[in-house]
Formats: sequence, structure tokens, C-alpha cells
Amino acid sequence: MDGGRRILQQVARPFGKRPAELSSFFSSIPGQFADDLNYLAEQTAPPKRVRSNPRRHAAGAWIDRILDRLSQPKATDIAGQACSVIVLGGAIAMGVVTGGHMEAFGNGLLRIADAAAAASGLRITSVEISGNDVIDDETILDTAGLAPGGSIIGIDAGRARMRLEALPWIASARVQKLFPDRLAVDVVERTPFAVWQHDGEFHIIDRTGVKLRPSSIDQLPDLPIVVGRGAADGAEILFSQLKRYPEVASHVIASVRVADRRWSLHLDRGIEVKLPEEHMEAALERLARLARDGQLLKRDIDLIDMRIADHVFVRPRAGEDGKRISRAEAAS
Repeated sequence: MDGGRRILQQVARPFGKRPAELSSFFSSIPGQFADDLNYLAEQTAPPKRVRSNPRRHAAGAWIDRILDRLSQPKATDIAGQACSVIVLGGAIAMGVVTGGHMEAFGNGLLRIADAAAAASGLRITSVEISGNDVIDDETILDTAGLAPGGSIIGIDAGRARMRLEALPWIASARVQKLFPDRLAVDVVERTPFAVWQHDGEFHIIDRTGVKLRPSSIDQLPDLPIVVGRGAADGAEILFSQLKRYPEVASHVIASVRVADRRWSLHLDRGIEVKLPEEHMEAALERLARLARDGQLLKRDIDLIDMRIADHVFVRPRAGEDGKRISRAEAAS
């Protein structure tokens, strides 16, 4: 489908004719249910000190027999009857849950309900996926467990959404059931924001600091570079302030987080700017004014120290003694 909304289709295989033995199968269910009701009554009674319960294995075999029957051709005709059986099974399952035996029996009933729903026409025939540019459709389907062919009843949309949002590239996801046989998945992917270098490794991060994928020094994208512990988490605040002062931002090559307390900017003329721990935006405003009016960033210097409020110290590149700019000049 055009417009970035892709549909994955699975063509259902035509069912064959109904086997003659299906009628005998359903006529046998009441007796089997009675047997399992007795089993559940025993399970909700005070526990007995026995190593195993042979009825537990009988219940599992009964569940497998129903699943086998529902998977046979022309199961559609019997699925309505099976769904009626599942209504009773749901009530039984509640008793199992309250009795603490969901692990033993409840999951089997859910498997039967899923198979019966698929056979009755609630089988997933298409999954519509939208919003993904980086993550491919197959990864989304595999991660969320939404392959076409299963029952739409058996899909836990909330769990599928949580699985998708666990992927680094996906910021949010929405999974909708479109009865009787379709699913819609919409994802919002994270946007690369910067390159974070820490402990010798490079990672692409989004604006909140989430690592999207590894990178390398020879394959760095055209993104700002932040370095050091805490740099990924603080990058959004730094760049939101820097963009207000293009006289400075246009010269920044990398931004280094120092002791996870303050920033040092490395500029394209080999100048390091040490920003203060507090009132960083005021320091950037002062630096932009000096760059615009005093051409400070074009001087032959290698260090600008702004860590002390209302003072700017510069160090000439030749290694002479540092020169202090007066408060009047810094405020001009």
C-alpha cells in the first residue's frame, strides 16, 4: 500500500471437506469435560502429599486432542461449537486461577480458545504497519509476535506494544485489533540527535540520550559530537542553548562533559572554551557577544576560560602568560 503503510498478506488455504469423525469427536466432549471438572475439584481441595497427579497428564492429553481436531481441515463448521465449549472453559479457568493452578490448566484453555477463534474466521489475514523507516517490517512482526495466520483473539495488544517499545529505535508504538481479521501497527521511531563518545566507543543517540546503534570514528554521521560520562543525558540542554548563539555554535566541533558537572567546547580553530557549571547560558551569551563584536574567536588563542562569573580569561597560543579581559570588555 502506498503512503508508507505496508500490508503483509497471508492467503488462507482452503479447507477441505469435514471429516466424518468430527461428529463423534464433539459427542465425546461432555464426558471429557465431566472428567476434567472432577479433576479441578480435586485440585481446589487441600493439597495431598503426592509426587504426581496422573489426571494432570490426562488433562494435557485432552487439550492436545482438541487442538489437533481444530487444526484439521473444515474446522470452521465446528468452531462455533468449540467456542461455546470455551465459554464453559473460561469459567473453569477462573476457578483454576483462584485455586492457584493456572500454570497447570489455564494456559491449555487459552490455547484451545486461540485455535477455535482462528478456525471460526478470526484468523489474522493481514497486518498493516506504518511509521517505520529504520526498523523493517519483519523485525516488527517477529518482535511483537504478530505473524499472520494466528487468531486475533489470542493477540495481547498491550504486550505486543511493550515488546516493540523495548527496541532502541522505537519511541512509542500502538497495536490495534481490527476485527474480524486485521491488525494495525503504528510506530514512532527515535531521531538521531548526536554522536556520543565514551570509554573509547561511539554510539548514535537520540535527544534523550538513548543509544540507537554503535558507530565508529571513520563512519561518523553528520551529527554533533559529545564526549564523556553524562554527556548523552545533558546534550539536549546544551544544544538547545547553543542554537540561540550561532556565532558560537557554528564553530563547535565537539562538546566534552567534564566530571558530569560542566561542559568544555572544542572549536574549529583549536580553541577550548571552558564553560561554568552554573549559569551556562549567560556565559554563552557573553561569548557570542565577544565573538561578534570583539572577534574573539578569530584571535590567536587556544583557551577561553569562563568558569568564574563575569570574568573571561584567554591564553595566547604561543604559550605566553594568560591575558585577562577586563570586566568592562567582557560586559561590552
